[in-house]
Amino acid sequence: MRLNMHARPGHGPLTHPRLRLTTRCLLLLSSAHALDAHAAEHVAFNPAFFADRAGGLQVDISKFSQGNIVLPGSYRADVHLNGQWIGRETVSFAAVEGQNSTQLCLGREALLRFGVDLDAVDRQSAQAGVAAPSPFTDCADIATYLPGASSPFDAGENRLDLQIPQIYLARKARGYVDPRQWDSGIDAAFVRYNANTFATRTNGRALSSHYLGLNTGLNLGDWHWRHNGSYSQTDSASGYQSNATYVQRDVSPLQSQLMVGEIYTPGELFDSVRLRGASLFSDDRMLPDSQTGFAPVVRGVAETNARVSVRQRGVLLDEVSVAPGPFVLNDLFPTGYGGDLNVTITEADGRRREFVVPFAANANLLRAGYKRYSVSLGQLDEIGVRHPPKLLQATYQHGLSNLLSGYTGAVLADDYSSQLAGAAFNTAFGALSLDLTHSSAHLKGHGFLEGQSLQMRYSKNFADTGTHFALGAYRYSTEGFLSVADAARVRGLAIDGLRVDSLSRLRDRMDISLNQSLGVGTVYLTGSSQNYWNRKSANLTFTAGYSGAWKGIHYTLSAQRSRDLLSERVDKQVDLTLSLPLGNGPRSPTLTTTAYRGDQSSGERVTLGGSLGERSEFSYGIGASQTHGRGNASSADMKYQTGQGVLSASVGQSSAYRSASFGMTGGMVAHAGGVTFAPELGDTVGIVQAPDAEGARINGNHSAQIGKRGYAVVPHLTPYRRNVVELDPKDLSVDVELKSAAQNVAPRAGSVVKLQFATVSGQALLITALSEDSNPLPFGSDVFDEDGASVGIVGQGGKAFVRVARPQGQLTVKWGANAGGICRLDYDLGTKSTAKGANRLRHLNAGACKGGAGG
Repeated sequence: MRLNMHARPGHGPLTHPRLRLTTRCLLLLSSAHALDAHAAEHVAFNPAFFADRAGGLQVDISKFSQGNIVLPGSYRADVHLNGQWIGRETVSFAAVEGQNSTQLCLGREALLRFGVDLDAVDRQSAQAGVAAPSPFTDCADIATYLPGASSPFDAGENRLDLQIPQIYLARKARGYVDPRQWDSGIDAAFVRYNANTFATRTNGRALSSHYLGLNTGLNLGDWHWRHNGSYSQTDSASGYQSNATYVQRDVSPLQSQLMVGEIYTPGELFDSVRLRGASLFSDDRMLPDSQTGFAPVVRGVAETNARVSVRQRGVLLDEVSVAPGPFVLNDLFPTGYGGDLNVTITEADGRRREFVVPFAANANLLRAGYKRYSVSLGQLDEIGVRHPPKLLQATYQHGLSNLLSGYTGAVLADDYSSQLAGAAFNTAFGALSLDLTHSSAHLKGHGFLEGQSLQMRYSKNFADTGTHFALGAYRYSTEGFLSVADAARVRGLAIDGLRVDSLSRLRDRMDISLNQSLGVGTVYLTGSSQNYWNRKSANLTFTAGYSGAWKGIHYTLSAQRSRDLLSERVDKQVDLTLSLPLGNGPRSPTLTTTAYRGDQSSGERVTLGGSLGERSEFSYGIGASQTHGRGNASSADMKYQTGQGVLSASVGQSSAYRSASFGMTGGMVAHAGGVTFAPELGDTVGIVQAPDAEGARINGNHSAQIGKRGYAVVPHLTPYRRNVVELDPKDLSVDVELKSAAQNVAPRAGSVVKLQFATVSGQALLITALSEDSNPLPFGSDVFDEDGASVGIVGQGGKAFVRVARPQGQLTVKWGANAGGICRLDYDLGTKSTAKGANRLRHLNAGACKGGAGG
């Protein structure tokens, strides 16, 4: 429940869900007028309505008759303009001479910052041929100089709601957050980790694999240091591989990001490559309606307890252990903006399959007038390049109109250059782009090699037909064309006197990604086809499927074409999966059966899986399968999510193999208040500080919870956007109350922002007391502690809910405006009452309140 007491600067409501006091009735009766700081209508309540039946003491309720009960002072408030949050500001209220009320003061600079066009008032009045309203004054009713405007303020929630007619507002894009509201965050360091080990024994041979993926960062002011890498160990090789190491900061005036170190070039126009150098590029996330980028979803099917490895340009991005059956990886952090994902499935019996998930850019269509650029300079750092060249890459895109966008780019490197020009068209059938790239490479001993590459891209979201995302791309390259990465590899071969034609050069390629809703189900398709000039064999990989539900039964039909890494054999496999919940409860187990048919293996599998715990923090699965020609197998897997991390384990066995895996993921953030753990971490996070609020949950997330030291991590925040962070007091001790339950923040990319929630701690008491003449204390009377702070209010029957910080002391009860409307109440809770964690509301019969006068 929320008790709205006397509002004082810096003090909001006290909240706790366990308490339901009838005091709220009086406050709710006046709320419609108390929230409006400028309500002209005077409201009167009959005091006799609140007196006891014996005609005893009555409270002076004149304070509730005022249209504004906000006291003079400054308040740190969330400002909402026509319902949209626009930032946090310090707002001031000044006393109105001769009146028991205050007036909100808004300066001209603040209104301009909020997006109010004060000059529009005179223009509108002139056009309408009416007299102009009163001139602008800082401490005046906003409606006097902006007709139709209002500014209700909720002191309890520290929220100012500006309601201003649209004609008086400067035009801004939807979702706009003023850059002055972007929060750079605090100095902090973090580590995000993913560790797992996988072991199998097949045909008398033991195989093992260990993996540790790290994403680390250090924020100092506006500069962010990042390092991404992984350590992997197998029976044949081991070592640590750095993915990227760089420092980064945003450049707000240019709406750009600056990165220096081991980085990746943007891949919207040219293929993305790894670089040791610097890059300055546009960041669309700073725009109000920008897109946050695209990361592909990896889907596949494992026949046993398998290990799934995802690589991009030879760099190991992620490695996870999966249970038998279909799997989905949708939380990858791809490097750069382009580059296919190579997915390898290693089964428990040693078999390995590989398929490609294409990762291409969109159709390069921009809004009219918008420009996008990138400049990268450094030395190429691609894996397998023997003599890395120095490189300069620059791109530029411009939205010429609603129907046409143009783009161009160039790459200059040692013994290599390429130029690109293209255009994107907005048609009724979707976005279409065409571009032509010319390359020229000088190879030692082989002269010049020149060629062209023509590329077409197509994308569209078909809202009417339920096609959520579609992307098609086709590229044709002449025999002499080389991308910058291929040119560097061929150049290295030529310098070392090796065969330059040993490197496969792409001839044509087609990619497609489709997700289509059919009403009764969903169909998806991801595939890639590649042909080469100097290689006979083509490469075709795809994953396709259809899923839906019928009378409670969920079904999925999927097909996949992959390649065995060891034998180069192509494997085509079809799976049919049926799932049936065994009950209607939220944690009822699900029975799943799968039949699969493939070139390499066929069989059937059945699993039983579900979750346990109050918030389903423990999940499990057990299964059995039969593979034709290989016998029977069984498996079990589990996952347990805590506030510090996620633990997972699996085992499997058959007559041919035995396998086991164990994994752990999580993160930690080091800041001035200590080290706070979290089960997951994104790139932009928040640190919530709520003293003594152990148990409060963040945004309803069962794994994000305030710890013993009063801190918790908000694992994911959207940069340059309004993020609402809420605390759920459900699991709070009754000895702690929140002054506010929600805050807004717009963080800069990569920042660690701190959100401080004020709390009040102390023993919660429900005191029953009478006046000296044995009548109940007046309904609505204020209760103060020895320091003069308001700690409660009297409800029906003389009962008062208060919170005290001392085990004994004296409370003062006040009502009315005269000196007689006051009495004092002594209390003594004993030595055990102040123990934290009691989580209970104490009832205290305090006897007579001394010094009070009769009503």
